Amino acid sequence: MFSTNLNGTFNLWAMDLPHLFPYRLTTINQNSSLIHIHQNQIVATFEKDGDENQQLHHMPISGGTPVPFHEEESGSTCYHACFTDQEMYYSTNYENPLLNIYKTDLQTGHTTLIQQGDHVPIVVVAASSDGSYVFTETYSNTHATAFYQSGGSKVSLVPDAKTPHTISDVYMTKDVIYFTTNFGKEFSYLASFNLSTYEFHPLFTLDKEEITSIQFNEKSNQIIMTSEKGVRDHLYVYDLSTCEGERIDTPCDVVKKMKVTKNGNIFVLGISADKTDTIFKRETNGSWTQVTNTKVLGVPEGNMIKPAIVHYESHDGLEIEALLYKPEKANGFTILWPHGGPQKAERMIYRPVIQYLVQSGYTLFAPNFRGSKCYGATFEKMVERNWGDGPRHDCVAGMEWLIQGGVAEKGKIVAMGGSYGGYMSLLLAGRHPEYFCGIVDIFGISNLLTFLKNVPPSWRTLMNQLVGNPETDYEKLVRDSPITYINHMNSPMFIIHGENDPRVKTEESERIVSELKKKGVSVEYLVFHDEGHGFSKKKNEMRANKEIRSFLDGLVEANLEACHKR
Repeated sequence: MFSTNLNGTFNLWAMDLPHLFPYRLTTINQNSSLIHIHQNQIVATFEKDGDENQQLHHMPISGGTPVPFHEEESGSTCYHACFTDQEMYYSTNYENPLLNIYKTDLQTGHTTLIQQGDHVPIVVVAASSDGSYVFTETYSNTHATAFYQSGGSKVSLVPDAKTPHTISDVYMTKDVIYFTTNFGKEFSYLASFNLSTYEFHPLFTLDKEEITSIQFNEKSNQIIMTSEKGVRDHLYVYDLSTCEGERIDTPCDVVKKMKVTKNGNIFVLGISADKTDTIFKRETNGSWTQVTNTKVLGVPEGNMIKPAIVHYESHDGLEIEALLYKPEKANGFTILWPHGGPQKAERMIYRPVIQYLVQSGYTLFAPNFRGSKCYGATFEKMVERNWGDGPRHDCVAGMEWLIQGGVAEKGKIVAMGGSYGGYMSLLLAGRHPEYFCGIVDIFGISNLLTFLKNVPPSWRTLMNQLVGNPETDYEKLVRDSPITYINHMNSPMFIIHGENDPRVKTEESERIVSELKKKGVSVEYLVFHDEGHGFSKKKNEMRANKEIRSFLDGLVEANLEACHKR
């Protein structure tokens, strides 16, 4: 069972293996972030047109219209849910922006509040049928610790919860809690917490590689792990009997999700830079079979372009990894693609807009500037309270590296990105206008002060560490806001936003559009009334991509005309 926009909008679909033909379970045209099968019913979350308010619903196993568990929670967000044989534990911002943890009896529907967030957001991440559970407290993207809660006892899974670290995935057994953490290290590793002795033990560590998610294979007494190493993922198996781990082959570049069934089968939802989302199954002999057939799903199989993995030095000697897409017939123009987050990374994943533009002749360069994930805790923390300085210089150094290598030409570069990538594109346009002939901003931030004022309430306790405090960091936030440099922006711009965006309000784009028009700078503005912070509907994504291509082609034509006149 999976959520896909196979027919143009997101719905739940299913396959009855070994048959590989998918059929639709819902017709509500909304995305789901969580799907769980419990006996004869489906439990799933659904949002509404990109508003990210993922609300818990239930429906028959055969499909139909999803019914909310709690009508009163409409407009609230379920951040995570986990299940025992009879109960569902979940965290939601209903009644509390710092989240509460509830327990619902799946037979009776009776719901009980079991814990309230009081100083930071709390999220339940694992639960046991004996009533105990594990929850996280999140102070920032680089400090999220976890606790074991049993009765009135709250015990940290690591020796010192106050030391900045992260815990990213948790699996509870009867006697041991297994989890991934970077406590005391640069990169996350596999660790355990003994429920009898409350002892913490590191189990399996990799060199400069993050262990990110785990699944327990009861049949073989093994833990299956995914890892992130720069722009790629790997799979590992750790044998609890021998205490040894080894890498197993992976049928894709990035693993978006992994599931180990009770009979020991491993399923992964994988993606590559040159291949769309695909579900794979690992057979008992170690070979992989493709469960979702791209031909059956109607996905065209073209000659996708895979990027080169490159490295360069930034202004201070810091090494930056990047992806470089080169078209077969380059038109002389380069797209700088700063990724979103900012504590994310541009990885080897399929992006339709990138393939579309590269195959149209544009070179595309995507740097994983300081602050990106997958390069260690110190590297990731470099962007905290430093949104507009270090990452910006990394992008400039990347452009200079391209120019010196003859890949790009100054004045023939377009900065293009979404969210933080949109923010960085705008900031570069204002602080380094000489590099650019155009800017594409997709739901980016123009003013950090108004952005902080309007973020979802559940985020506000995290923003001081990630972005800054509007009172104590006022001057820095002004200095790092693109709107401060509006008078230096002179390149044509194309700006896109979703009206339902809960993260970055449309006023961030409207402000830039208004100011550019006052200056007489060419600007196009496209608003989608049924989208949020991204594209949930294929028709909207296709329209945006086509209009981006048209905007870029217009820049190329204008450049050619200017050359002819000279």
